[in-house]
Amino acid sequence: MKLPHLLIFLIFTNTLSAFSTTNVQYLYGNFNGNSVFDTLGRGKHTITVENFSTYAYGDFFGFVDFALTDGKFKYDDKSSDIYFELSPRISLSKVSGSNMSFLFVKDVFMAAQYNRQLHKFKDYYATLYGVGSDLEIKGFDVFGLNFYKKNQNFGKHTSQLSANYISRNIFDTNFTLDGFTDWTKEDFLSQNKLLYKLGYLPLSGKLYIGTEWHYYRVKNTDTKSNVLQAMFMLVW
Repeated sequence: MKLPHLLIFLIFTNTLSAFSTTNVQYLYGNFNGNSVFDTLGRGKHTITVENFSTYAYGDFFGFVDFALTDGKFKYDDKSSDIYFELSPRISLSKVSGSNMSFLFVKDVFMAAQYNRQLHKFKDYYATLYGVGSDLEIKGFDVFGLNFYKKNQNFGKHTSQLSANYISRNIFDTNFTLDGFTDWTKEDFLSQNKLLYKLGYLPLSGKLYIGTEWHYYRVKNTDTKSNVLQAMFMLVW
């Protein structure tokens, strides 16, 4: 799926949704580790567009990252990159008409994901499928846990456990924790945002400022990326 098709898809899904929220983020950090995310000792600018929507029978989350380095990527002869993920889920409660909740599990889903990196030499892509859940976890407004079988054209086929979580108004303040963590048999990736909602601007309640901690590690190797990025986010 090329970029114009992706944007058309996101606009189309937004028009069909019962509920939808979109945000645009700007991040900057010095990616000077030794992973595929890192640069030749210089900074990286990232603009991210995210959308979450609910439908009659499930939900959808998707994002696209536009990255531009101050120099070049460490292991690639290029200075820019586009990467996106599309993650639809089908609610078993809504499809079956039965309440699938139990204990701290609010709902169970059939889950899928499509990942793509647009590359000038050869694109990376991965298809994931499995089961998902929404959990009732104290302190979190949203906590989703999905387990996937992951097939990809680079690297080994593997399994992936993904957690997505949001905690709004931490300690009754304007601070929000928003993040995700992906575990596979091969690697570990976690990105967590600590944001403060600005309340005294024309964009009151829609503009956030803060930081994102990006941590990535390939298991049983010294390959690691560990970056604290400055961040702005606009929500509508």
